[in-house]
This record gives sequence, structure tokens and C-alpha cells, in this order.
Amino acid sequence: MRIFILLMVIMLVQPALANSLYGPVVRIADADTVTVLNGSTQVKIRLAGIDAPESNQAYGNKAKQALAGRIAGKTVQVNVTSKDRYGRSIGTIMLDGENINHWLVANGWAWHYLQYDKSPEIARLEKSARANKLGLWADDNPIAPWEFRQLKKKKPAANKTTQPAGPTTYWLNTSSGSRHNSSCKWYKKTKRGRACTASEGKACGICGG
Repeated sequence: MRIFILLMVIMLVQPALANSLYGPVVRIADADTVTVLNGSTQVKIRLAGIDAPESNQAYGNKAKQALAGRIAGKTVQVNVTSKDRYGRSIGTIMLDGENINHWLVANGWAWHYLQYDKSPEIARLEKSARANKLGLWADDNPIAPWEFRQLKKKKPAANKTTQPAGPTTYWLNTSSGSRHNSSCKWYKKTKRGRACTASEGKACGICGG
């Protein structure tokens, strides 16, 4: 009887333990994908409920640096909920009791990923970050990562034999300092801006300025 009870306890406890892992953060690919050393195994984690700028997107490096400054090399707890199609564990990172997924959104370094998450708490944190123009929300027209990925897919391959229809001109978003060329969706579409040269401002993360 005792053996049966012990086996039942083990069966009940094991799934709960299997959903959490612990270890130092050994790599940060971008602000929503990190690698944690769980024992002797490196586990790639995709942060649940959020979507951060891509590495080659505006604010991508800043968001990555913000996350690195918060958790790089530190031992964290990861509450894993599932796996994605790339084999990454999807979960929430906790550091000293703080939800890091929420921290990124609260500080303006990630979007609430509504396609996969309906959390009212994350929605509230994003709304507050937007209102206070924190992180990437300092830009008048930040591009959501899922839109950026779609735009990159739709962008036609460069044809070296095709000559441009006319000279390239540039538009400077005077609020964010981003420079857009005449092929960009934000060319002359920002709330504040002016014509500029190819050397002014910083290159747009979509068109390359």
C-alpha cells in the first residue's frame, strides 16, 4: 500500500517538475529568445506572450541589450508551457520572483503577442509603456515584429539589371531620427518630418534608409 501511494505521489509531482527548469542564461539571441543551461543541457527558450523587435529591425539591438543587462549570466527559473515548430521551449522567465516577459513589455522593449496570448496584464503593461513612450514607443511609428517579418518576405529580390525608375529621395522622421527612402511605406507618412539627404539620421529598419 505504501509503495502504491509513493508511486502515485511521484506521478503527480513529476509533470509539475518537468514544466520548470533552472539555470544560468548563457546566450541571448534577441529580446525574446534566450538559451538557458539546465544542468548540462542547453535549452533554447522563446519567451511566451511577447514579440520583440528582430535583430535587424529598429530597436532590435537596444531591446536585446536591455534584456542582456537584466538577465545575462544570471540563474533563472523558466516555466515552460509548450514547444514551438522550431523545437524551442515556450515559457516565462522568472528572476528573483520577477516576471521578465512582463518586464520587457513594461519597459517598452516588446509587444504583447496577441496572436498567441490574450493576457489582460500584458495588454495593460503595453498600454502603459505606449502612453509613457518607453523604449521603442519613443518612435512615432514602431513596426511590430510580425509586420516586419511579413514585409521582409514580400520584399522582391534585387534585380541587378533593372535600373531605378528615378533618383532615390529621403525623408527624415524628425521625432525618431529615422531616415526613410522613397521606396519605404513611411516615406512622407510620419507625423513630423522633412526631406533630407542620405547621410542624415539613422537608417530605417525596413527600407535601409
